[in-house]
Amino acid sequence: MQTDKSHPLGCLLVLTAVNCSPEQKHITEMLVKERERRRGWLKDCIERAVANGELPDSTNISMLIVLFDTFLQGISTQAWDAVPYENIDKAITQLMQTWDLYIDFSSI
Repeated sequence: MQTDKSHPLGCLLVLTAVNCSPEQKHITEMLVKERERRRGWLKDCIERAVANGELPDSTNISMLIVLFDTFLQGISTQAWDAVPYENIDKAITQLMQTWDLYIDFSSI
């Protein structure tokens, strides 16, 4: 979606209002809340994976939230800079291998 040329590239939550003037602080605050909500969805997803046994009980949920949220924000910049979808897709595949590696290493 972020690379689909039928709408603006990247993510509105990441790329807008990063440097708002003080008069527009309400916009910045709204976007911060939306990004917090997205991190909440990531937390729910990871907690569900732990509860379902897809990830071990020892999973560092906070670390995975930061890892995936940071990656998602970075994709926005890449899309905005017209990095080809194929490259972004390969990066996503590589990141998801981290999920599998995390499962393997956390059980040691």
